[in-house]
Amino acid sequence: MGIDKKDRFYWRAFVTFYIVLSFLVIAASGLVLYISPPGRVANWSQWSLGGLTKANWQAVHTVFTFLFVVAAAVHIYFNWRVILAYVKSKVGAGVRRGRELTLASGVAAAVLTLTIVGMPPFSSVMSYGESVKNSWSNPSTEPPVPHAELWTVAKFAESTKVPVESAMRNLADGGMSIDSADVTLQAIASRYGVTPQEVYAKAVGTAKSVPVALAEGGGYGQKSVQQIAEQLDIPLTTALDRLHRAGIRQAAADSNLRELATANSRRPFEIAQIIQGNGS
Repeated sequence: MGIDKKDRFYWRAFVTFYIVLSFLVIAASGLVLYISPPGRVANWSQWSLGGLTKANWQAVHTVFTFLFVVAAAVHIYFNWRVILAYVKSKVGAGVRRGRELTLASGVAAAVLTLTIVGMPPFSSVMSYGESVKNSWSNPSTEPPVPHAELWTVAKFAESTKVPVESAMRNLADGGMSIDSADVTLQAIASRYGVTPQEVYAKAVGTAKSVPVALAEGGGYGQKSVQQIAEQLDIPLTTALDRLHRAGIRQAAADSNLRELATANSRRPFEIAQIIQGNGS
């Protein structure tokens, strides 16, 4: 007795449905990652959207993209004869539509070239994304250095000049007791259901921590002079004066550090150092 067709499991249909659903997930997660804050901000404040952190969204996007490619390969395997015949027919039609094929190829090449060299309007897509990402950043959400959540309490004490005993006592007073100074701020945050930013604030307590030196990878190129000054708790007039004395005459409050760096053959990090008073 044969199996009823309606009870059969059709792998081709399964793969097709999965490809469509994967595409929707990839598109949604890609959009979320396009507007999400930089990693240093997301990790520090435990940013989330829809109950998922940025790391969760990155994992979803990566895994579904990988499996989408696998599913597409399986789809081609199941349907290679049909696909080959379709491609041959379209290639033939393309030859008969030479002008359309030439124009389509030219447009694709132009989009690729202008995207790579960063020319408008395609560069505007990336610039808008950066501006949205940067809008999440402010002095209250910025870590003292990128990935400060990975600091141990001992490293925190060394960097902020808050005695390690005081830091541990401050944490205990804030309801976050720890047994060792070798535990990271991220681990403490996970244990007590708070953000690394809150752990940092509790560890500092009422003490006056010293400004932490700037570090590479801080996303300075995306920020303006005013934003860097606020992050470093430096008056804007002081920041501008330091830049002007260093020969960066075009600097203004809303000047983008990447643009200043490019115009003066420097790196954004070096511009930030000048604002802090450690560069020349």
